[in-house]
Amino acid sequence: MQASTHSNKLALFDLSGEETVFKSPVTLNVLESSLDANLAGILYYQSFQVNGDRQKLLYNSLEKIVDDAPSIANGVLMTSVANHNESSTLVLLTAWNDFEDLTAWRESDAFKSLTNFTTMGSDNYYYDEIYRPVR
Repeated sequence: MQASTHSNKLALFDLSGEETVFKSPVTLNVLESSLDANLAGILYYQSFQVNGDRQKLLYNSLEKIVDDAPSIANGVLMTSVANHNESSTLVLLTAWNDFEDLTAWRESDAFKSLTNFTTMGSDNYYYDEIYRPVR
């Protein structure tokens, strides 16, 4: 997957469930899923890291998004990072047919429920990236 049309940054998402062939992969543990195995379109990657009591609030917010996955999404996957140093990091990976569907979701109330977690602060780290398939 390529980060955007204006970027040379690439990422490989192995959602096969098979043992990795990579020497030092970033492993994500699946916590909740409604992801379609036949991915098409674009992936929206969001990484959240919060401290203390906010961790449970974030988890509950992400879990609700997965449980109530929008019908225009190809799928939604919530994971945690398996690396001990980043074990408080939660990742939301959503799959969309096109940028217009993603934009519509980003303007929805469901997405707005994450607003408190999508800004940088002393107790909050956030990163997001849109990936499109490379052919």
